Amino acid sequence: MILLSVPSAYVLINCELGSENETIEKIRKIPEVVDVYRVFGVYDVIVKISSENMETLKEIIAWKVKKLDEVRSALSMVVSDDADGN
Repeated sequence: MILLSVPSAYVLINCELGSENETIEKIRKIPEVVDVYRVFGVYDVIVKISSENMETLKEIIAWKVKKLDEVRSALSMVVSDDADGN
């Protein structure tokens, strides 16, 4: 069986103070979002996003996540092939 990998990325987000829950609610409405976690530390929210192609993935991150009013900054990390070469 051949498994095709789907482009995905993790986005680490800093939110405006006190807006974490509102940010999470808005992010959960994005269809391509796989997981959303509120975290404590340097970042406030971590999001996993998957899309049918890399171009769409980039557009989702740039236009649907980073443009939210509550997002102060975001660090995107696109997932490469796993260590087993898959």
